[in-house]
Amino acid sequence: MAHKNPKDVKSPRNKWTLLVVLHDGGEGNDALAVGEWEGNRVLGARWNGNEESPVGNPQSRGIATWFVLPERYNEALLATLPENKQMIARALFEIA
Repeated sequence: MAHKNPKDVKSPRNKWTLLVVLHDGGEGNDALAVGEWEGNRVLGARWNGNEESPVGNPQSRGIATWFVLPERYNEALLATLPENKQMIARALFEIA
């Protein structure tokens, strides 16, 4: 498998802190995570790489990064996850 594991994506280091990967679709697919962007809890997304593009997208200067999603999408995206992952995310976002 030639892709960047989302658990190993820690950039941009000066703004992003990975807390938990909620979904990893594997090589060539999407990933969703909870992280902190400048101290605020957010959902981040990215496309895992593949043989042709192992870093995936987004990336900056060849370093895999996360894209922060607008908060208004949180509920809809969390609803697509298995119940155990929803519970983790809701706890991190302090959602009842």
